[in-house]
Amino acid sequence: MVEESFGLRLHFSGGDADNHMLDAYDGTSSLYGFAQALQIATNAYINHDVTNYSTALKNAKVFMRPARQGSFITDFTTIITRKPKGVTVNGPTFYDFITFAFNQAVGRTPAAPRTAYVNGLIGPEKPFFDDLAEHMEGSLQRAHRTISEGGVTTVSVQRPRGEQLVEFDHETSLWVNTRSIDDFPQTFTGNITRFNSVSPNGRAFIDDYGRIIPFKRSADFPEDKRGLLSWSLHGSNLDTRKKLEIEAKKVESSSGIVKRLIVSDCNLIEE
Repeated sequence: MVEESFGLRLHFSGGDADNHMLDAYDGTSSLYGFAQALQIATNAYINHDVTNYSTALKNAKVFMRPARQGSFITDFTTIITRKPKGVTVNGPTFYDFITFAFNQAVGRTPAAPRTAYVNGLIGPEKPFFDDLAEHMEGSLQRAHRTISEGGVTTVSVQRPRGEQLVEFDHETSLWVNTRSIDDFPQTFTGNITRFNSVSPNGRAFIDDYGRIIPFKRSADFPEDKRGLLSWSLHGSNLDTRKKLEIEAKKVESSSGIVKRLIVSDCNLIEE
């Protein structure tokens, strides 16, 4: 039984798209990448299951309609075939979830959620959207191929009647395409702002950069140091008593912006 269906529109602009065409390889790669990212996000929305396998989607299906002119437009329809218990399924919530998830995944600062359901997935001990952003990264790299390689200027993700949810452009292409990961860890000072002991992902305010940066615990992060991350979480950016020395490798975007830290260790700051 079909519960709900929701449309999304990809509007390509600039370059060949203005002549109602896309390079065959770049265009199909972008559509494939977006379809993967949409299925990963939909699976997270409907099942609370964060994975980078688009084929893991359950309780929903994503369909693609023929491309249309003006400049180059492709429509996708997501059909929820089963509504699991505890999940709010309606138009406002679905579009709110997609807007927040995609904006965070491409390096945009998302606006505050409009719905209680999406707002409930955010909090100091809920790195849900950080996990999802990391798992969508590979798909979004492919989704940006018409921008990074094909000469397209923007790809707007819209609701069927034209309301824009997120826009891909040169800046977001540089964000999703990772330039490098440090060979060796460096030492940073900061405090944890989001952390859950189950998830390897979190966020930390890093004094060296004066901003909050997502992090991921490395496979060799000491198990007995998890408590320090939780302890630091309950401080504030200005609370020097909750600061840690954090050993981590930087992950930089193609434009050289630090987008993530791979944390291998942490220690209390000796006063």
